Amino acid sequence: MRFGSIHPLWGKFWKQPRSRRALLLEAVFWLAAARLAIFFLPFPKIARYLGEPRPPLDTASKPDRNPALAQEISWAIDRAARLFPFRLVCLPRALAGWKMLHRRQIQGLLHFGASRNTAGGPLRTHAWLDACGVEVSGYPEAHDCVEIGHFTC
Repeated sequence: MRFGSIHPLWGKFWKQPRSRRALLLEAVFWLAAARLAIFFLPFPKIARYLGEPRPPLDTASKPDRNPALAQEISWAIDRAARLFPFRLVCLPRALAGWKMLHRRQIQGLLHFGASRNTAGGPLRTHAWLDACGVEVSGYPEAHDCVEIGHFTC
């Protein structure tokens, strides 16, 4: 029996190059870990793990040595998040991407910001991640937010 005949997603998974399959599996792991951390830990403990917060920036992160890998991580996070039976919002995606970049020693910025809708409704918070000039996760919503602070990878 072939993997592709079990379920169409498995067929697509096995058609990917080995490096992409590894990134997808890693993304699934870190997305699950981030979701569990957010569920069980208060945010200040998660923030301590990320390091010292920095004030807002005027520019995006500086180009780094590997934008292609940052783009692949973005792809893996997006695809892996679709596999979960629940919706993964911006924070677990940004945390998983941050960890994947950090493991590869790729400089990135994990941003936290807020915005209001046009009717003056409640404040909405948002997290997004960029690295090497690549918008890794949380875009395009990030363009509507005002950055409050960020963490560096």
